[in-house]
Amino acid sequence: MNTLVGGVITIIDLALLLKTAAFFPDNLWLWRYGPGILTHLRHEQTSDVDRIEALGVHCEFCKVTIPPRPRTSLRYSRRHAPTRGPAATGVLRGLVNLVFWTPLLVATSGTTLILLSSAAPRTLLILGTAEIGLLGFLTLLAALVIRYSLGTRDIYYSDMSRYVGFFSRRSLGPGSAAQAHSVYLAALLLVSVFCYAVTYDGMYALRPGLFAGHPDANFLTWLYFSATIVSTTGDSGIHAVGGISRFVVTVQTSTVLILLCWAIGVLASARRGH
Repeated sequence: MNTLVGGVITIIDLALLLKTAAFFPDNLWLWRYGPGILTHLRHEQTSDVDRIEALGVHCEFCKVTIPPRPRTSLRYSRRHAPTRGPAATGVLRGLVNLVFWTPLLVATSGTTLILLSSAAPRTLLILGTAEIGLLGFLTLLAALVIRYSLGTRDIYYSDMSRYVGFFSRRSLGPGSAAQAHSVYLAALLLVSVFCYAVTYDGMYALRPGLFAGHPDANFLTWLYFSATIVSTTGDSGIHAVGGISRFVVTVQTSTVLILLCWAIGVLASARRGH
């Protein structure tokens, strides 16, 4: 049984490691070429970012040259393939994209780590919970990079675009930019809350002395603790007393405050535009 649990946690850790590592070439590429993509999109009056990602573009009119997105990219996207391949290749690409879709990967991996934490090898559990916390941090950081690079087109480019599309088709009116951004930002915050809650749960399972104020904490306790940090109320009654736990709480607090300030600006801008 322990061997089986170890194998499952190892697979989860490798998937999280691949997704975390993919954030760096993805966002470095977008940071460098995103403003050029936005310039070209304004000139072309098109929203086909996916084709630019897959094929690159060279535009003489706006003096923009953009190479294709790195092939190491695991971002969920309706990418246009440069050449038409076998149908099985398209199915496999779709499955890979779905498996590495951040909300789904975080939800399945986090739930599995929580359920198997009592039987999981210590080292693998540490690695998995740390990777989920890092993934939550990088998701918020990537949202800022995408906003800087693509402006208001960011909501349909992010991992959270499926949520925005779902609500847009069912409850949002046409042109409701402020509402679409609200859904997008709410999804970012929910993913962040869950990621950090998994990290706190793993830290407590390994070293209960890192936190004080709740002797019988479970995952729901850490979900509430993470939510109070995001809401800036901080009234959960739990206190970080170790150096590592204080560092993680500080990182979460800082990134959430940045995101909230940015969210206020985005929503105000969207409302003025409407």
